Parts: sequence; C-alpha cells; structure tokens
Amino acid sequence: MSFVFLIAILLGIATLAACGSSSTDSIDVALVAEPDADPVQILQPDSVFTVDDVAAAGWKKSKELSAETLPDAISVWYGFYNQRDVEVRIYESQAVAISSGQPPAADATGRGKPSPFAVGGISATRKSYTDYAIVGNLVLLCEVKIEDCQGLLESIR
Repeated sequence: MSFVFLIAILLGIATLAACGSSSTDSIDVALVAEPDADPVQILQPDSVFTVDDVAAAGWKKSKELSAETLPDAISVWYGFYNQRDVEVRIYESQAVAISSGQPPAADATGRGKPSPFAVGGISATRKSYTDYAIVGNLVLLCEVKIEDCQGLLESIR
C-alpha cells in the first residue's frame, strides 16, 4: 500500500513541475541585479580628469594596466584608497565612460552578469571588484563596497 502511495506522490510532483515550467523556445537571458544593490553613482558630468587628479584626491597609484580589452579606454590604472584596491579607467568624456565603460564595469563587478540559471549553469567568474562609480570621464572600480571609495569620489576635483 505504501508503494502505491509513493508512486502517487511522485506522479503528483512531476505533474506540478510540468505545469509550472515554461517553454524553452524563447529563453530570455535577463541581467540580474542584486535586489539590494544601490544604483551606480554618476557624478560631475562635465568634468574631465587625469590619473594625477585621482592621485591628488588621496588614491595611491601603483601601476598602469593594459587598456586593450576595454573599448575606447584611454588608460587604466591600479592603486589603493583606504587600504582597498581601486581601479581607475580613463575615457575621453563621461558620455564615452557611460557608453563604452559602463558595460565592462558592470561585468567586472557582477552587476551585469546574466542570470546563471538562464544560461544553464552557475557562473564561476571570480570578481575582484564589487562596485563602481562614474566620476566625470572616469570609471572607478572599488574592491568591496562603494562606501569604501566614497571619500575618493567626492575628493576628485
């Protein structure tokens, strides 16, 4: 008797699962933002800065990185602020920083990752940075959270 009951339960679960599934003919890969993620800060729209302006604001420049994989980036620098890694990506203008720099920054921080289950698996990409902001023509990637870089963002002049 318990064997028949077990079969009935399994068939019921299978039926519910089949009814709740959607067609896989038109799978949309949606960008998933963390539910409690803050919007990206975009500051000083008319300003154009150099790496020296960021250093003058308290960022410690360490080394220049290759910009060849970042569309339209003029240069990329790695350094530190408040004992946190901060990468500075320099573009011609804020419009270029937004159009060409924001998508790679979103990918680097995980803000622009596709939903892992929409493409059939869990992404194993390691993220070095968890947040970013755009200040003038700069895209600044912050190691842990944007609040750790807030003083730097506000000091760039």
